Amino acid sequence: MTFAALFDALTRLPDEASLVFQYNGTSIQGGYHVTELRLSDTTSIDCSGTVTRFTETRLQLLDGYGGAHMTVGTFRTILKQSLARLPALADAPFMVEFAPKNEGLMLLTPSEPVFKDGRAELSLNRTTAVCRPFERRRSDHSGKTCCNPAA
Repeated sequence: MTFAALFDALTRLPDEASLVFQYNGTSIQGGYHVTELRLSDTTSIDCSGTVTRFTETRLQLLDGYGGAHMTVGTFRTILKQSLARLPALADAPFMVEFAPKNEGLMLLTPSEPVFKDGRAELSLNRTTAVCRPFERRRSDHSGKTCCNPAA
């Protein structure tokens, strides 16, 4: 999901509805805080020696300590202002950085928000490590192993 897609999805929901992030079957506590939206140009080298350049975007959430959940309208205003000031945030898929009780930061993938019982729920899902050369080679059916540096 991109920030632009999330913004569009939120425009179809009531401004006054609570935006409740869900992780591992539980709601993130009310009073959570959006600490930043981040855009990073990344250059990496993988186990096969291939250099790759890509853009990453992040939404960082600080777990709450109780109180009300942020409203859809408030969150959408944060997104709108952020996208206006940093337009390149809009189109790259984003991940969410979050730590329950603010301990042990995790990288999570967001799902599409769902309006349920008068509130907007957005699930955050675990991610796994990915070996890009292995995935590339698996998809081209070459049978090559991933950790052979290019000559």
